[in-house]
Amino acid sequence: MTNIKCQMTNKSRNPKIQINKFGIWILFVIWILSFGFSAIADTGTTIDVSRTIYTGRTLGMGGAHLGFSNDGEGIFTNPSGLAKLEFPQLVGLSRKLFLEETQYSIYGWAVPTQWGTFGLGYVGASVGGSYATARDPSTNRIVINPSLEAVSYENSVLLLTAARDLPWVKNLSLGGNIKFFNQSLSGGGTFTRGTGMNIDLSGSYKPFPYLLMAANLQNILGGTINWSNSQDKLGGYTKLGLGFNLLGPLTPEAYMQYGQKVALAFDLDLPRDMLSGNSLLMHLGAEWTPIPYIALRAGINQENGGTGLTFGAGFKHSAFRFDYAYAPRPGITGDTPHYFSLSYVGDRVVTVDKKLNRKESGVKFLKPKDRSLTSAEVITIVCEAQAKLVLDKKTTWTVPGIETTSEVKPAFDYENLKEVKKGGQPLNQEGTVETTEGLKLGRNVIRISGLAVPEKTEFYGDLKVLKIIPFSDASMEYWAIEPISLSSVLGLIKGYPDNTFKPDKGISRAELTALLMRTGSIDNEKWNKAVSEIRFSDVAAGKWYTAYINLGAELGLITGYPNGTFQPNKILTRAEGVTLLARYSKLPEKEGAAFPDLKPKFWANKYIQPAKDAGLLKYLEGQNFEPSKPLPRAEAAEILYRTPPVQQKVNNFWEYGNPEMGTPEAR
Repeated sequence: MTNIKCQMTNKSRNPKIQINKFGIWILFVIWILSFGFSAIADTGTTIDVSRTIYTGRTLGMGGAHLGFSNDGEGIFTNPSGLAKLEFPQLVGLSRKLFLEETQYSIYGWAVPTQWGTFGLGYVGASVGGSYATARDPSTNRIVINPSLEAVSYENSVLLLTAARDLPWVKNLSLGGNIKFFNQSLSGGGTFTRGTGMNIDLSGSYKPFPYLLMAANLQNILGGTINWSNSQDKLGGYTKLGLGFNLLGPLTPEAYMQYGQKVALAFDLDLPRDMLSGNSLLMHLGAEWTPIPYIALRAGINQENGGTGLTFGAGFKHSAFRFDYAYAPRPGITGDTPHYFSLSYVGDRVVTVDKKLNRKESGVKFLKPKDRSLTSAEVITIVCEAQAKLVLDKKTTWTVPGIETTSEVKPAFDYENLKEVKKGGQPLNQEGTVETTEGLKLGRNVIRISGLAVPEKTEFYGDLKVLKIIPFSDASMEYWAIEPISLSSVLGLIKGYPDNTFKPDKGISRAELTALLMRTGSIDNEKWNKAVSEIRFSDVAAGKWYTAYINLGAELGLITGYPNGTFQPNKILTRAEGVTLLARYSKLPEKEGAAFPDLKPKFWANKYIQPAKDAGLLKYLEGQNFEPSKPLPRAEAAEILYRTPPVQQKVNNFWEYGNPEMGTPEAR
């Protein structure tokens, strides 16, 4: 074994990809370049051990690895596969082969950064104290030659790796190695060393979520190992590979959804110098993951020395993976075909701890909803009588051996109240309770209460229901029943003596002015003065609307016409009504055509646009505005109901029984 330049296998690599024709072209260019460099990368007379030494996972899959090189071994098989790493990667294997005379070692380290992934790799094979041999003339057998001293040989490669995604080509990654070769031979009182340098270039592309394509162009500079008085040429291969996720629990990362994972890999090694004597080699592998922490592997490994079947298994615990392979190496006599490797592949362990902060009421009414309207005499109440548990939820993310981060956020849970009561009367129910309640005309408040255990703290929820007698022409199913009824209850708008509301009747200038003025408080002295005041020639003293119009004019809310009239009975158009209501709401003017039928220069756009933005015109969503259409009383009630001043009054009414803020009424 004096001249030991060992050839121990081949294969593999890869990363990830998705459908972009430009990405496929780049991989094609890498493949073509391999043949362009073949004129330089002549027949290799020395072995690149970074191409022939692999870890347990790759060997168990027949040497196929390009399509699954997103771990530390990707440094050697396909650097571009490291571009999408989330965690740092470490891999190592060391063992003896060739009748225990040759030391076989592979170590890799890669770390992702904001600039890409960077790595460092080392591969080596060495023989120490190997005796020279000779042929015995008498027996024709090979025997140790005692006349020559034992020799030692070392062949190693140091790799500096970089990889990153291309931001301008989706799902395409590129990577490469700068390789430093070191070989030495000693014995017989002499020592000689050979060195050299070369480059690998690789690319990975993902045309589909479940398919990975990769190419790795090795030793593209050709080159030599330079000894003191001779040179050895470095050969090279173009490696092409596919990684296919056939089955898996998550789509679209797998071709078919299934609870267990099955992945297939295929690699093809193309010698760039077809006259070198090196063969085109194929590698086929499969990996089955029946449970998350166990992987079983099998493959067909083809080398220049022959073809063999391989088997393997992997066990992952936390961030570490242990791989075993049974991989007979064709052409290596006396080799023990058992390989073991250990890798740090990273993981993010998530732990969640919850701690009770406090309890509060979690009573939730399912039927009817809180703040609902009805004309029924009796209602059925369905609610969840629960206490709400406010928890401090602490989530901790741990990357073993790297970092630990945590975050605390509130979380919620619920528990049933005990001794549930309605208005102080026991219901003899827990959880989701159902009961009935008779209603009086107006606002009704129904309380459901119960005790949280073991504290015996009482929690409750109040259901507020408004019983009304609807107008005869605005039933409970009418689209604007809520704004009409609440505005009527609050005294903002009134019906007619025959119990009609006339919702489709156009609202007059006097009616809308009165409606707006009722939303505020009016001083008695000002009211008495306004009743008899004459501001407009057609608004006589003593009319029902006189005071409202005069006060509105004094506040600058309304204006008359140039001829001194107000025209109180004139029906407002939709544009005029919205303009008046926008001014009342003190919305800032804003230009813009809020509806498709409004022309850019329409005079009321500056009022309609802010009214729409403020949510006053929700009922017109998806419709034309029709600015010249008369504004019906129902629409006026709807728009006014959405204004901030009226919404405040509505909230006060529901909470306190009075539209003006005051002391909550006793319950």
